[in-house]
Amino acid sequence: MKIIIKYGIENIDWVALCEIFRLAPLGTREPNKLKEAAKNSHTVCSAYLDHAIIGFGRAISDSQYQSAIYDVVVLPEFQNQGVGKSIMEALLSKLPKGGPVLIYVAPGKQDFYRKFGFGNLKTGMGLFPNPVMSRENGYLE
Repeated sequence: MKIIIKYGIENIDWVALCEIFRLAPLGTREPNKLKEAAKNSHTVCSAYLDHAIIGFGRAISDSQYQSAIYDVVVLPEFQNQGVGKSIMEALLSKLPKGGPVLIYVAPGKQDFYRKFGFGNLKTGMGLFPNPVMSRENGYLE
């Protein structure tokens, strides 16, 4: 299996990518909104197998102090095969060194990110537009 990692947003099939989010399952995304979020991101990378998108991730950064990784997703049949690891390594390699990198983690996926040195925050908080749903999904205490 030859996975190719590409940077940037050129030639991404946004509808297919949104389907990966649904199948993962990481909720739903709207293609136009996801494309706009990616356009406004510091780093975007996608994983491909035979020209079909199978994974994605993006990061934002102020290029000085802080960075954050969002939307790391892999098509379920390719999870646990190194695709997510390749995406994370690609994102981290492009982010500024020396400042913290934050990440939202789907409940139950913390161990994957610990392999990259991420740890649980003691002081992290979030303001969510739908806190009831965020609590139900395990993102808020």
